Amino acid sequence: MTRAGCIGGFLAVLFLVGGAAHATSVGLAAGLDPTGILIVSALTELPVSSDFDLRVEVGIATGDLAGLMLITGSVLAHQVFKPVDPFLGLGAGVALTPPPFTTGLVVEGSAGVRLAPWDGLVMFGEVRYLIRWSSDGITSGPVYEAGLEVRF
Repeated sequence: MTRAGCIGGFLAVLFLVGGAAHATSVGLAAGLDPTGILIVSALTELPVSSDFDLRVEVGIATGDLAGLMLITGSVLAHQVFKPVDPFLGLGAGVALTPPPFTTGLVVEGSAGVRLAPWDGLVMFGEVRYLIRWSSDGITSGPVYEAGLEVRF
C-alpha cells in the first residue's frame, strides 16, 4: 500500500470514528521531539464522562523520518477549572514507518493543559512520552505538542 493510500485510509478512519462516536471536537496539532522531528497531527475527542475523554490522533512526521505515521488512541483524565483544563492520558497505537525503518507498537503517556478562552475553541499544550517496540528494539522519548481544537 502506498504512503498516500495509508494516509488517506487513516484519515478516513479518523473521520468515521469521530463521526460514528459523535465526537465533540476535532483539531490539529504540531509536535517536536528533542531530535528535531516535527510531527503534524489531526485528532478528535469524545467525552465519556465528566472526568474522562477518548482521543484518537493521527500524526505524520517530517524531517529525517519523513513518512512516519503515529496512530494512537488515548484515555484522558481531566478536571476542569474554567477556563483551564489540566489532563493526564494513557494510550496505545502503532508507528508506521517507510523502509528502511520498521513498523512497531507504541505506548504513550501524556500530560498537558487545555485552555478554552472562547466557546468552541480550545488551545492545548502537552508532553507525550512515546515508547515504541519494533524489530529494531525499543525506542522512547518525549514529543512536545501544541494545537487547536474546535468543539461542537
